[in-house]
Amino acid sequence: MSHSSTQFETFVGVDLHKCTVTLVAVDATGKLLARLKISTKSTGKIDDWLAALPGRVRMAVEARAFVEWFIDRYRGSVAGIEIADATELASLRGKRRKTDFKDALDMAQRLARGECPLGFIADDELMQLRKLGRHWRRMSQLLARSKHSLKSMLNAANIRGPKFDGASAHRWYLAYGGKLGPVQRQAFSDYLDIILLVERHRERMRREIHTALRSERFTQTVALLKTVPGIDDIWACIIAAEIGPFDRFPNADALEFWAGLTADVKESAGRTQSGPITKAGSAALRWALCQAALTMCRSDAAQEASRQRLIARRGKPIANVAMGRRLLRILYAMVRDNQPYRCAKPTRHNARANAARLAKRKRQRKEAA
Repeated sequence: MSHSSTQFETFVGVDLHKCTVTLVAVDATGKLLARLKISTKSTGKIDDWLAALPGRVRMAVEARAFVEWFIDRYRGSVAGIEIADATELASLRGKRRKTDFKDALDMAQRLARGECPLGFIADDELMQLRKLGRHWRRMSQLLARSKHSLKSMLNAANIRGPKFDGASAHRWYLAYGGKLGPVQRQAFSDYLDIILLVERHRERMRREIHTALRSERFTQTVALLKTVPGIDDIWACIIAAEIGPFDRFPNADALEFWAGLTADVKESAGRTQSGPITKAGSAALRWALCQAALTMCRSDAAQEASRQRLIARRGKPIANVAMGRRLLRILYAMVRDNQPYRCAKPTRHNARANAARLAKRKRQRKEAA
């Protein structure tokens, strides 16, 4: 039994589902004390059940996509609450018959023995920053889908449209909306309303993120992350909030595995096949890393050269994910060594793009003349 387990008298394992929850309590020797299977809506009865348990209670709940509400709700009802690593637990359990009661009992007994594989639970401040970053991702995806719908609509009508931000689209609609049919005009107006609304909300969220990052807790980490070209306050907020303390990972491999960016390797009959990434960690973290990595490649010639080699071998989607994984390892080394990012030779991507636009405008003027 671990030293930390001796501080508690009762240990509770929680098998959580969307509609039901199973709780099993054992003592320090692993002997069953109480059990409860109840609807997740009956939070008051769960409070009463926990209050009736003897001594100081330590509880472990298996990691799920919807576990946040349970941790927030019962953090103050027990002396200690932990989150159990679902992947390691499944490996330790083997192929025994799976039931909610057995899973909760196994978790409680492992917690009592100090053998339960535990994860990291973010405190309230870090959790609120995570939720803000995840909301930013969802709003960004909604904005991208709405802009794509406008572009598809104009392409179907063979009409050259505006730059797809709310203000430009609104000006174009007032000037040229008559080119669209009645149904298309109404659909364009609906999507335009969505774009304008999302952009307004994102500006409010941007101010909230700027305010949150002023906390001394995040200042040093965010300053290091922002030395990477392509990582601004938004990406720094999402990355710092999702990872939390970098030093809780012993090496970059562990962080890569936790983020779900490790390839799923399958081995059979002596043959090993590398599959897609596991996607076991935070989707918001993977999204931020891949988006920031693309911008980094636009500024760093060495990274862009690596990306182009990967594109030639494996294709663009796999190459972009690989660059996101590379960026994660770079960030881990930067924070570990407290060293800023050192950019190689710049790509001068913007200069070349601006020169190409200028040349195009000159050709258009000559053709018009």
